[in-house]
Amino acid sequence: MKTIKFLSMAALALVGTMTVGCSSEDNFIEQTQQSVNSNNVVTLTATVGFDEAASNRALAIDYTNKKLTKTFKAGDKIAVVYQNTSDQLVKVETTALTDADITAEGKSATFTVSMTDPKASGTLKYIYPAAMAGATDVDYTKLNSQDGTLATLASNLDLATFEGTLTAAKELPASASLTNKLAILALTFKNSDGTSDLIGINKMALSDGTNSYSITGKDTDGHIYAAIKPTSGANIDFYATDGTNNYMKSVTSKTYAANNIYQQGLKMDPGAILSLVTSNIVAQNGETITGTLGTKVQISIADGATVTLKDANINGSVTLTPDNWAGITCEGDATINLEGTNTVKGFINHYPGIYVPSGNTLTIDGTGSLDATGRGNAAGIGGGGGNSNKKCGAITISGGTVTATGGSSAAGIGGGYYAGSGASCGDITISGGTVTAMGGNTGAGIGSGYKGTCGNILFNGGTITATGGMMAAGIGSGFMNGTCGTITITSGVTSVTATKGGDGAESIGAGNGGTCGTVTIDGVANATTSSTFPNFNSSVSGDTWTLTHK
Repeated sequence: MKTIKFLSMAALALVGTMTVGCSSEDNFIEQTQQSVNSNNVVTLTATVGFDEAASNRALAIDYTNKKLTKTFKAGDKIAVVYQNTSDQLVKVETTALTDADITAEGKSATFTVSMTDPKASGTLKYIYPAAMAGATDVDYTKLNSQDGTLATLASNLDLATFEGTLTAAKELPASASLTNKLAILALTFKNSDGTSDLIGINKMALSDGTNSYSITGKDTDGHIYAAIKPTSGANIDFYATDGTNNYMKSVTSKTYAANNIYQQGLKMDPGAILSLVTSNIVAQNGETITGTLGTKVQISIADGATVTLKDANINGSVTLTPDNWAGITCEGDATINLEGTNTVKGFINHYPGIYVPSGNTLTIDGTGSLDATGRGNAAGIGGGGGNSNKKCGAITISGGTVTATGGSSAAGIGGGYYAGSGASCGDITISGGTVTAMGGNTGAGIGSGYKGTCGNILFNGGTITATGGMMAAGIGSGFMNGTCGTITITSGVTSVTATKGGDGAESIGAGNGGTCGTVTIDGVANATTSSTFPNFNSSVSGDTWTLTHK
């Protein structure tokens, strides 16, 4: 075994201006470093703003005096990865620094390392701090989860490396200069118009499209610090939360260079970027939900909130670990505004794509689209089934392009499958938009599921297409004792296409063995396929009844 000592250092210098507490996305500070070799000691030629009070920290930022200093501290280690005579890469750690090892105000240090059977002229790499090393190289996954503090970043994450070779005498090179590999962000947050500081934020995540970082916690100076891999012209997504409210921001063509620290003040919009969400969220009034959900978390909407779905993909598929919740759960009355293209699925059997609790109302509006699918015996939009016992409240659709598909024995829009205590749904109203609903095996397209119940059904606008499952109505009740209230279609509707599941079911009305209240179309009570209407052309083809406004 051979013991080798070497001298090395890493330092950062900041000379210039930096605005503290700014809110502009473009405000940042930068610094560069150079090194020369003298008597085997690597030193900086840049002016170093050394903070004496912080000399025991590996990275210190003095915002008041606009200085940043990177220094060694007692306890530091370097990971050394070298090639042995068997051409294997071996990782060892240096002994921990003592105060006596540190010179030049912390900017130089002498480390001691022991290597076994090193290869002459073999490859060599230094990784500082040693906490950033994996088995034989840098482990960048260490950056995935951070605590937001400068001290932890300095001790464990502020990566600098050196790559070279051992000498022909199997010794370390006489000198080495560590090169900083990461950019450091010092983040603060304001509301969307920049009038208020969001000081309660203590959890956030960011992604450049390739790398994602999650930070839980913040520093006592009010910043959230993050070490990230360099980016060039990247689009960066930020998500943050104070535990109740959710915030997001996307910036374009952003460059964060290695060996730089950026003081970034972000004006945050209310909302959540799903790809960065790692724990359950409850969307508050005015928030936007966007992106693709990438992990098993529950997405809910607060009671009374209006929330926008904008190109959101909540796909509770088998690729995610399933759990007992809907794709979106409304905690009470809720309004969903649709923008772009949205997909929502329940996470497990008997849970709907979108669930609204009994006694409350869900309103869907907007110009975008929604594709909602229930799992097992649950509706696409509405109630659950089986053992979930998710009784459903009222559903109103006023706009957008909505497609809803029920699970087995559930309605596309409405109730789920009966299970002991029943699967009920409140009133269903469609006043605009383009709506397509498909029931499951024995559920109505719009109405109740197998043995389930729903309230009154009213169409006074929009274009509606509804297809029932086996022995279920297109619009009305499901098979086997399924029930619904009155069904009313006014002259404000553009068209209605209802397809029954056959075997005794009605296209608009009751399913086989079920019951519904009075069917009134264009003012005509007890309407049937043989009725004539003042404002509609009526036609029947097989199991499909079509009403088209004249």
